[in-house]
Amino acid sequence: PSKVQRLMFPVMSVQPEKHLFDVVHLAFTHFPADTRVKREALAAAGSNRRVAVVVLRDPGQLEEEDVGPLLVVRLSGSKTRGGPLTYVSQYLGFIWRCRRLLASDPRFRAVRIVHVHTLPDFLVWAATPARRRGARIILDLHEIFPEFTASKYPGVLGRLATQIARLLERDARRRADVTITVNRPIQQLLGTRDIDRPERVVLVHNSADPDDFGPPRLPDTERRTGRLELVYHGTLTPLYGVDIAIRGVALAATRGAPVHLTILGDGSERHALARLASNLGADLVVTFEAPIPQRALRERLCRADAGIVPTRLNGMTRYSLSNKLLEYVHLGMPILAARLPSYGQYLGEDSAWYWTPGDPEDLARAIQQLTAAPMEERRGRAARAQHNLEAIAWPSERARLLAVYRELLGNA
Repeated sequence: PSKVQRLMFPVMSVQPEKHLFDVVHLAFTHFPADTRVKREALAAAGSNRRVAVVVLRDPGQLEEEDVGPLLVVRLSGSKTRGGPLTYVSQYLGFIWRCRRLLASDPRFRAVRIVHVHTLPDFLVWAATPARRRGARIILDLHEIFPEFTASKYPGVLGRLATQIARLLERDARRRADVTITVNRPIQQLLGTRDIDRPERVVLVHNSADPDDFGPPRLPDTERRTGRLELVYHGTLTPLYGVDIAIRGVALAATRGAPVHLTILGDGSERHALARLASNLGADLVVTFEAPIPQRALRERLCRADAGIVPTRLNGMTRYSLSNKLLEYVHLGMPILAARLPSYGQYLGEDSAWYWTPGDPEDLARAIQQLTAAPMEERRGRAARAQHNLEAIAWPSERARLLAVYRELLGNA
């Protein structure tokens, strides 16, 4: 493997036989940036299966390469934000290329499991050639497609698109041998949507993998600076409420709270967010940094005093469990979080500092409370959050996923 591969997967080795594959992961995303796809594909490969991952190709990336034990096949296509027709055309183009690959590439003629990651739900159509040859299908619902559609496209056309999304979700679930989802609220929601046949639904959370993300940090014993260092990492889009975080930090600072926010990421809203910080006169308390590789992320996050999860509340996010939140909890960092209903199923009231979603005034209040909290209370809340999530730590989630693979492969 290349130097980059050795850095990304230092304990993995490339399997010598790559001409036939047991498992193929299909995902309309980029690799290895999508940590769930990477985590689950590596779990499958760790059980001595020959695994390929089929994803989108960024400019400058190789069309194919061995990354640790995985073959990564990157297909042409784009993932840009736009209207419904833009999304549909991008989805359909990728689905067609995946379908042709599974139909014609001899390396996939004996594939036994096609693991389909959404969105979109109808990516499962690309697995049809393998399914006709006897492959089993896993539908991995990262998001809930109807609620995603409704939140993104309000109005009459949005309601029509939502109804279509419900039909597509139902069809995809009917085609799958096993449906996997990412948290209890979504699992419960799916239980209210009958597909008129028995369905196996398995829950595999997006918990941080210690082998990839690193171990929890050592508990803080003293404040490292005179100000509260907050961090946000991830995509910069309106849904994730980073503008609310900037406004809340700016308000808290004007009220005397010694606070600083680092925004670590990129996305469609980056320039608008930078202008917002400048217009609020918050340039000294808000800093933007470029995204960094996953293996460097743990060290950078650990330099902060707390993580912030400012997601807006809507019909989709009420069922979400933020990856960022799970990573902060894994590291043992105190958390400032918008009070989304789904968080109540996992974290107690005394495990984080909550505020009303979309309300920068209430966020400023929570920041002031966290700033004034003694180190003992910060450590206590972080420890309670870790304790509350022990049951969904990645080793147990990985074991549940591998049990699904063994079942579908007939223990072979």
